[in-house]
Amino acid sequence: MRVLSHTFLFLFLAQTLMAKGNVYVQSTKAKLLSQPKLSADGFPLQMGDALFPVSEQGLFVQVRAENRSGWVSKLFVSPLPPGNQIKLGITSNSSEAVVARQRASDFTKTAAARGLSETQKMRVRGEGELYDFESLRWLESVPFTHLGYPSDKTNLKEENSSIKNSVYSNSELEVLSETKAEVKVGRSLAARLLKKYPLVKDTELTSYLNSVASRLASVSSRKDLSFRVGVIDTPEVNAFACPGGFIFLTTGSLKKVQTEAELAGIIGHEMGHIVLFHNGEFKQSNVFLDILSGFLAPPGGEVVNAATSTLLDEMEKQLFETGRDMKLELEADEAAVGLTSQAGFSPVGLSNFLNTISKSEGTDSFKKTHPDTTIRIAKLVFFESSATPENVPFLKDRWSEFKSKLKP
Repeated sequence: MRVLSHTFLFLFLAQTLMAKGNVYVQSTKAKLLSQPKLSADGFPLQMGDALFPVSEQGLFVQVRAENRSGWVSKLFVSPLPPGNQIKLGITSNSSEAVVARQRASDFTKTAAARGLSETQKMRVRGEGELYDFESLRWLESVPFTHLGYPSDKTNLKEENSSIKNSVYSNSELEVLSETKAEVKVGRSLAARLLKKYPLVKDTELTSYLNSVASRLASVSSRKDLSFRVGVIDTPEVNAFACPGGFIFLTTGSLKKVQTEAELAGIIGHEMGHIVLFHNGEFKQSNVFLDILSGFLAPPGGEVVNAATSTLLDEMEKQLFETGRDMKLELEADEAAVGLTSQAGFSPVGLSNFLNTISKSEGTDSFKKTHPDTTIRIAKLVFFESSATPENVPFLKDRWSEFKSKLKP
């Protein structure tokens, strides 16, 4: 029972958007559609618009908006209200945090004076055996390089204009507590992953991958996350999505990628898991306990408390052993098609990549945690047929410039 209570303290699984009340528009691509298809006719929606869900069909939710009704893609709405993008590595200076720091300091002094063991019980190793936060901090520090995609600046102007015209203004938004909690758990899971597999610390390659991810994220609902893509050194063919926007591709996978569209399809699939809340939703943890844990951290280290550690055990098992349900994997595939087509990449990239690895050796770990590739390709063909981007020219393929950087 204690394990379950710890788990649900941090993670509340969201089965449908309908159970969450209103959903909020988070993308300039959002339209109130006449049918549950991205290519259907639609009425433009504004960033921050609140919509009331009525029913769901695949990757679409039927909603009411004032005196209108229609369909909207889950890629462009979120059960969370609009919030500012979280800045990785930046600590809060809010009055709540200041008060919590004082309480934590008083608690540790009292515990030390009385010889109490409460503080020791809270400590869980954040460095050493299970985690590699040092490599994660390197990944978070890599700057993005915009690769000259022709519509980058246009999209940014449109989005800023939409925010100004919506109910919410950017200056009024704060980073959501749910986002902070999600990123905290995701960073810890990512640090565990990097302890298992070494991170490839190639700044140019990593910057390029993050630029592709940034373009995909720009048409998604998760404006509150700073997506990061890292490369892990293993011949296994696989990719991993951690909560909070952390995505990892193996060198084994990248060596089989032939085009930028395929690369975008893989990243889009993993991003789909995050955008669609396939890891569940997270509630803010106790700020006082977080800061107290920080006091206990070794110099330059990070601490993961006991409740989060228990949750990470379950998430790690899903990544490497059980995988996700087929329904969630197919949803992420459909999300990849939607994101890539809207961002200007060919929507057939993911199916082309899956076709390649279906004929390849060394894909045991991938097959262990993913549904049958044949089923996925058949579904993708259907998704691709309904993905018709509007006035979005396909982008120049730059993958060949960077693939050569991978070691043979």
